[in-house]
Amino acid sequence: MTDIRQGGCLCGKARYEIDLTDHETGNCHCRDCQKNSGAPFVTNTLVPTGQFKWISKPKGEYSASSAAIRRFCIECGTPLQWDGMENRDLVDVSTSTLDDPSGIAISYEIYTRSRMDGVLPVPGAQQFEAAYGTGE
Repeated sequence: MTDIRQGGCLCGKARYEIDLTDHETGNCHCRDCQKNSGAPFVTNTLVPTGQFKWISKPKGEYSASSAAIRRFCIECGTPLQWDGMENRDLVDVSTSTLDDPSGIAISYEIYTRSRMDGVLPVPGAQQFEAAYGTGE
């Protein structure tokens, strides 16, 4: 059964549709995500590329490194997508930009070596000191 939802930025100029069937959702504690969001971590949801489409694509793009392009709304500044250069088969969106993020469980946390003091691990979520599934 499919779970199709929509999401977008704070001002509504950037919108997307996503099928959450077989998604993975996790918290990223890397310094880039912390600085980009102004928060202790970012919660991202990953789906296969074919399960995501822009309704109105954001105009803002920025690369802090060669690893990814970050897409954001130039009107309100909302960070929407982390577009990884190495794995073009997956789309990574900011979970909090979903219109209805209810029922989405956190299954992993990455870059926990940068976890801020006082932020506790999510019970039951896999923990990775660096990238998902690596020992980096």
